[in-house]
Amino acid sequence: MEIKVAPLGQISANFYIIKEKNEVFVIDPGACADIAIEMVKETGATLKYIILTHAHVDHIGALDELKNEFGCPVVICEDDAKALNDGMLNLCTPFRNRSPITKPDILVKNGDTLPFADDEIKFIHTPGHTPGSMCINFKDTIFSGDTLFNLSIGRTDFPGGNFEEINNSIKTKLFILDESTPVYPGHGDKTTIGYEKANNPFVRG
Repeated sequence: MEIKVAPLGQISANFYIIKEKNEVFVIDPGACADIAIEMVKETGATLKYIILTHAHVDHIGALDELKNEFGCPVVICEDDAKALNDGMLNLCTPFRNRSPITKPDILVKNGDTLPFADDEIKFIHTPGHTPGSMCINFKDTIFSGDTLFNLSIGRTDFPGGNFEEINNSIKTKLFILDESTPVYPGHGDKTTIGYEKANNPFVRG
């Protein structure tokens, strides 16, 4: 597995490209569509999915352009599907951005999988930052969106956010994983499950 990351846009949301054999999937095309598209093309592989960890402006800003360029399915949790095209829920309107017109092609829920290369992508529903926040698990690597960061967690003061939910999501769905599991967050540097279990000051109980 090859992972490429680029922090894009004013809020530096991490755009991920994951390559396995001759296929790639991307996570959270948040901004700078020209850069994101060129990065995908440089892989020389087939883009199979555009996966959204959640429907917030800094993670969906380049969605329309990538969908138009590659035509592959857009994947999002069923609980964030409505927010994807709602400018108030996805924060595009408050931040004076254009809301995506792209509709999701595949709605997933906790425990669902999608085939990729000779393996599968697994989805972990981790509500709290948004109702439909998801973590993506591929080859025992976690892409945590805005649920879990290096020594922090996602904000819960936006519409649909809930501190108790995000705290519970992290403790019951992420901290049960092997402590060596790498975590690639939606913002900032990568970390591990074990490091966050031992040091994250925002996860309680």
